[in-house]
This record gives sequence, structure tokens and C-alpha cells, in this order.
Amino acid sequence: MTWNRADVAAGLIFLGIGSVLAAYALATLEIGSAAAMGPGFFPLALCVILVVLGAGILFGARNDEAEPAAPVNWRAVIFVMAAPIAFGMTLRSLGLVPSLVIAMTLAVTASHTIGLLKGAAIVAGMTVFCVAVFYYGLRVPVELVNSGLFS
Repeated sequence: MTWNRADVAAGLIFLGIGSVLAAYALATLEIGSAAAMGPGFFPLALCVILVVLGAGILFGARNDEAEPAAPVNWRAVIFVMAAPIAFGMTLRSLGLVPSLVIAMTLAVTASHTIGLLKGAAIVAGMTVFCVAVFYYGLRVPVELVNSGLFS
């Protein structure tokens, strides 16, 4: 019997992060009950889900066949992590549309197989979709384009 090291590592990371954050939520936030939820109820529920997922991944890490570890695609890791960070850092200063274009461009750049034309179509389509859902549908109070950019 062998252990899949990647699954063991992922399971332990999920268990560790979920446990630490659950302990923090229990110590600092009012949990409440299912009928009258406090501000810590939802974070604690997410932590419990994370711990359960970690335990499931760890339980499934045993296998009889050792599989070679696939190489890490660092380009994808870096660009996919940079996309939401860039969105969060530019939303207030640039507005929704430029922030979405930047974030989607970074996310599309993570792929080796998406070409320029297909990538531009994805960026445009996702930007239109997000503006329709969040700005017009949900009425999130954010500017489409920061008016200070053109002054």
C-alpha cells in the first residue's frame, strides 16, 4: 500500500487551515444558532466543510498504484492567483469594467492553449456577463468606470 503524497499534503493543508480558522471563529465570533445566526455562523460552517473535505481527501490518499507526480504548471498558478488579487486592487480605483478586463486577461493568460482571438472573446464575454449580473442584476454599488480616470 502506498500513499499519494499530493493528496496527503492537500488533505493536511485543508485540515490545518479549517481547524485553525474554526478555532478562531469559535474564540472570537458569536456563532448563534441555526434559527438566529450570528456573524460567526457562516465562517464556522465553511471551516467545518473544509475540514470534512480535508479528511475525505486524506482518506482517499491511500492507493495501491503509485502514480508519478505531475509537474506543476507555475505559469497557471501565478496568473490564476494574480487575477483576483488584481481585481481587488483595481476595483475602486479603476471601476468594474477595467478591473474585470485586467482580471480576465490575467486568468486567460494562464492557459497555453487559448489563442489571442479566443482569449479576447472570453475576456469580452465574461466582462459583459459580470457587468450584467453584478451591476445591472444585483445592483452592486460600484462604478462601471471610475469617473476620475477621465478628469
